[in-house]
Amino acid sequence: MTNDERPRGDAAWRAAKQEVAKRNEAAYARGRKEREARDTARRKRHAAAERREFANLPHQPTAQPPAAPAD
Repeated sequence: MTNDERPRGDAAWRAAKQEVAKRNEAAYARGRKEREARDTARRKRHAAAERREFANLPHQPTAQPPAAPAD
């Protein structure tokens, strides 16, 4: 088979199937990369929100020593 000849029949079908599989894998890889970026950004936002929340929590009052009885 020379470069000028295109595959025919079953060979053409297999070649087309391989091309589709290659494009699908590239799309899945892009999707995984984009999802990872979104998830990382979401985790960072969540962690920052938690830090702000914990910084603004009320504190328990400190124990005061008992007052001396007045005579």
